[in-house]
Amino acid sequence: MRLAFGFFYFIMHPMQVFIADIDSISKNPDDYLALLSPEDKLRATKFQKHTRKLQFILGHLMVNSIGKKYTSIAHKDRFVVVASAQNTPVGIDIENVSVERDFVAGAALAGLKAPKTLFDFYKVFTESEATYKLDAPSDCTRFIMHDDYLICIVSTRQFSVPRLSFFDAESILTAKKK
Repeated sequence: MRLAFGFFYFIMHPMQVFIADIDSISKNPDDYLALLSPEDKLRATKFQKHTRKLQFILGHLMVNSIGKKYTSIAHKDRFVVVASAQNTPVGIDIENVSVERDFVAGAALAGLKAPKTLFDFYKVFTESEATYKLDAPSDCTRFIMHDDYLICIVSTRQFSVPRLSFFDAESILTAKKK
């Protein structure tokens, strides 16, 4: 979509953001291993912690199903989020903003400027994590709230605020069995 402002044209690049709950696959996570690449399957079997294994499986299943050129994965607690775009690199991070913490010390430890509020800390922290995953200077940052979770998406190009879509891993497994 092109928006004209005077002599300047900004191209808004379509961005998709998906969220999934690991509880949606926790019954038999090994059923999903067959849907992963051989490399991802091998990596998944090496995780010692059950929750981390589920996060990995679900994140890579989401990336494989979305099929965009650029993707980024983040996870926190039971949620996995993926940002994807066809024409621009992306980075994503998610944090639970209901967790109380010493945000001044947290910012200092992370090498970030001291924020004024806990929520400001979470914004700066998620943006720094998403930008690290982007591995390039970000030109655009957007935030989305989901329950008590703040999701930050960054990109090297301008994009509009994406809608958060729920990813249904069970439908992928059901379709594969047919």
